[in-house]
Amino acid sequence: MDINKQKNKSGQALVEFCIGLIAILTVVGGIFLIGDMGLARTDARVEATEEASRASLYANTNAIRQVPNYIQQMDSGGDQSTYSTDDISVRGGAGDVLLRLVPPQQSQILSNYVPSNSLANLQTINDLMDTTGLVRGEGSETVDIRNFPIVRRLFIDQEQIGIDVTAWSVRTGDLY
Repeated sequence: MDINKQKNKSGQALVEFCIGLIAILTVVGGIFLIGDMGLARTDARVEATEEASRASLYANTNAIRQVPNYIQQMDSGGDQSTYSTDDISVRGGAGDVLLRLVPPQQSQILSNYVPSNSLANLQTINDLMDTTGLVRGEGSETVDIRNFPIVRRLFIDQEQIGIDVTAWSVRTGDLY
C-alpha cells in the first residue's frame, strides 16, 4: 500500500511542476514583451524628436499660431514627493513666456545693433508665435507579439501592437 501512495505523490508533483513552469514562462514572456514595448516606445520617441528637431531648423515651416498652456511648475501633493501621482500642476501661458523673453533682451538696444533680428521685434504674443512657432514630429513603431504566444492568448489577443508618439519643438530656423 505504501508503494501506491508513493507513485500517486510523484505524479502529483510532476503535474504541479508543469503548472508552475507554465506560470513562470508566462510571467517571463510578459516581462520580455513589456521590455520590447518599452524599446519600441523609445525608438518612436527618438524618431518623432528627430523629425521635430529637423523641421524646427527651417525658416519656412507650418508653425502653429498658438501657445498651449504648459506646466510652469509642480506642487508636491500630500506625500511631499515631486512628480508623483498626487502632484498638482501649476499652469503657465504665453504671457509668462513673453514676459521672460522681452525685458531681459532689451529690444531697443538689440535693434540698434542688429535691426533685422527677430528677437528685437518681440512685443506681443503674436510676434512671439511668428518668431518661434511650434513644429510637430511624429514617430511610430510596431511590436510583434507572435513571439509570445502564451502572453498573446491570455492577455492581448492581437498579433501586433502599434505605438505612436508625437513630439513638439520650437521653430528656430531664422533665429540663429
